[in-house]
Amino acid sequence: MLSKVKVQGKTVSEAITKGLRELNLRRDQVEVTVLEHPKKGFLGIGAKPAIVEVRKKRWVSDSLDSAIYMDVPHRRRGGNRRGRGPSRRSSRHSTSGALNNAAAGASRAPRVRTPKANEPQLLPRPEIQQALIPDNLKAPLQMAHDYVQNVLTHMGIKTENMHAWWDEKQQRILVTFDCDKPAIVIGKEGKTLEAIQYLATLAVTRQFDMPVSIVADTQNYWRKVEDKIDADIARAVDMLKQGNSVFRFRPMSSQLRRYIHRAVEGNEYVSTTSEGEGKWRKVTLRPTPKALEEARAGLAPADFVPGVIGEDLPPAASEQPQTPQPENAVLPSKPQDTPAQPDGEAPNTVTQEETPTQKIVSQTSATTVSQTVSEGPSHKVVETAVIVTTETQSK
Repeated sequence: MLSKVKVQGKTVSEAITKGLRELNLRRDQVEVTVLEHPKKGFLGIGAKPAIVEVRKKRWVSDSLDSAIYMDVPHRRRGGNRRGRGPSRRSSRHSTSGALNNAAAGASRAPRVRTPKANEPQLLPRPEIQQALIPDNLKAPLQMAHDYVQNVLTHMGIKTENMHAWWDEKQQRILVTFDCDKPAIVIGKEGKTLEAIQYLATLAVTRQFDMPVSIVADTQNYWRKVEDKIDADIARAVDMLKQGNSVFRFRPMSSQLRRYIHRAVEGNEYVSTTSEGEGKWRKVTLRPTPKALEEARAGLAPADFVPGVIGEDLPPAASEQPQTPQPENAVLPSKPQDTPAQPDGEAPNTVTQEETPTQKIVSQTSATTVSQTVSEGPSHKVVETAVIVTTETQSK
């Protein structure tokens, strides 16, 4: 089966409709990317159709039943259909297959399928056990407990350790119990358990004229489902913090969708929405503006290399600020360093020994560049500019 197609039409809507027909899917089951918008042209000349890419939506979360064992007999594939004779293929090989099975049956032991042992229902989390039950919910809790007990009794199920709890975070009544036939009570993919919950919810809601949600759990079925959803939520939050744009759960029932909405409520990094219709309805997580800001702040500029600036300078040089000197700067001469010399003669060479194995030889030469004389009525000023050049060599 195709997962995506590229189609064209006169308009974008017409192209999307063609793509849905080719994939045999509904609009809420696909993602559409408009590659080119239509152009009318001039008098039909230069007109271009719309081109879109229609692909099936990709689910990020795994199937819920993949990690939950269900001891429910599955329908075998193949075999003869009810009301029909044997197929041509089975009748063709019936003789040879019977001989082979007879020969191998003597050495092969018959396969016996043993059902999984029933595991006890665990108590809910400590915050649920220690939750304070409001006065207006004590009667609905007792009625939910009695109603589920009566339904299971009429089904011929023996129950033990049945308790009714109040889950404040999820705003629901939780009924837990042990039974002798959990596979019959749970059903395939929890459908029978959902039907029991639905009947109990209707009865309590009509009796007390108040909206209430009831969840019945045995053999830790819903507990395993919700633990897996919690792991997917934690993974979704991490992905959205890192810059992902969307996280889609697989289509699920209204009970599990409500659980996701309540579990993420108050989280400042993600927001929840529901998409699709009917059995295809699902929950989608998207990042909030705060999550997008943190994702952008975590990206460093391309030309930024940490730990390089200022490392090549020694500590003394990096602490003392240096004032840059322009070229041909006039520096005052120091009498203690450079003795006075007549004009036109270079000063003597000064040698200083710092270490026994190293000598620094410094030679300084001074040259008169210009001399300016300015006279006034009562004074005379002579200005002399001198350039000092220093050369240092180590031996």
